[in-house]
Amino acid sequence: MTQTTLLDILENNRDVDRAVTYIEGENAERRVKYGEAFSRAVGILHHLQAMGAQRGDKLIIFLNNNEQFIDGFWAAVCGGIVPVPLAVGISDEHRHKLLRVARKLGKPLLYTDAKSLERLQALAEQVGETALFTELKTRTFLVESITDISRPGKLHRPSAEDLAFIQFSSGSTSEPKGVMLTHGNLLANITGATAVGKYNDQDITLSWMPLTHDMGLIGFYLMQFANRAHVNLMQTDLFVRRPLLWLQLASNKRVTITCSPNFGYRHFLKVLGNRRLENVDLSSIRSIYNGAEPISVQLCNEFMQALATPGSSTARCIRCMDSRKRVSP
Repeated sequence: MTQTTLLDILENNRDVDRAVTYIEGENAERRVKYGEAFSRAVGILHHLQAMGAQRGDKLIIFLNNNEQFIDGFWAAVCGGIVPVPLAVGISDEHRHKLLRVARKLGKPLLYTDAKSLERLQALAEQVGETALFTELKTRTFLVESITDISRPGKLHRPSAEDLAFIQFSSGSTSEPKGVMLTHGNLLANITGATAVGKYNDQDITLSWMPLTHDMGLIGFYLMQFANRAHVNLMQTDLFVRRPLLWLQLASNKRVTITCSPNFGYRHFLKVLGNRRLENVDLSSIRSIYNGAEPISVQLCNEFMQALATPGSSTARCIRCMDSRKRVSP
C-alpha cells in the first residue's frame, strides 16, 4: 500500500467500481458507491465547519444507523476532526457513558439524531448533569438537519502520526478509557491483516458487528474498504432479531468473508436449535472470523458442526482474530 492515512484510502477509492451495501431488512438495503462516500463526507464536513468545527476537535458519533455513522466518520476524517464512536445501546448506561466521555474530552462536538439527543437530555436530568448536557447541546449537530451536501468543506491532510480516531472501552465497571489510534496505527494494521487474510478486491464481505466495535469498524469496514471489497453492513439489531438471516444473506450474496464474536455464534445456535439451515449454500465462504476475548474454540466447533450437513459445503475454517488458532470442522 502507498497510502499513509485514511484520507488517502478514501480519495484513492473515488473511482473504484465497488459499493457498500447497508442492510436494514431482508428486502431493505441501500447501495452507496465508494466514490459517493467521499462526496458525501466533504458535503457534511461543510456543515460541521459552518457550525465551528475545527481541526483537532473531538466529534462523538452517537448513531445506530450504519450509513449515517459512516458518513459522519468520513466527514470528520476529511476535516482533521477526531471521531469518537460510542454505542447508542438500549439502556441508560450507554447515555451515561456518553456524558462521562464528554466530560473527559473537555469540549467535544456531538453528531447524533433528534431522538437520541432527547433521551440523552432526559438521562442528564435524572443524574444531575443538566449543565453538562446544556453545554454539549450547543455543540451538537443533528443528522436530520442535513438537507444539502452540494458544497464541499475544506479538507485537512493529516500525517501518519496524526490522531485518526479514539476508541473508548465499555466503561461499564469503571471510567471509560480512550485508546488513541493514529493513521499510521491503522494503516499498519490494515497492511498486516491484508497480508495474512489475503484480502482482495474480489472479496464480498458481510458484517453485523456494530461500528463502535473494532471488528465492525476496523476489521470489516476500513480494512475491506481499503482492499476494495464488496462490503455488506447489516444492522446489529436486525441480527439480534433474526440471527439466521445473517447466513441466509451470506448465501444469497455469495459472501467470501464474515465474522461474529462468541455472543453471535451462541445466539445463532440457540435460535437454530435442532433444525438445519435450509436452502443455504455457504460454499463461497473462505473464512469466518471470531473476534472475542477469550475465543471459545468449543463454541466455534459447535457452530461448524451445526452447519456441516451431509453433502453440503461449508466454510473451510474459522479464523480467530487476535489469535493464531485455526478451528476446523
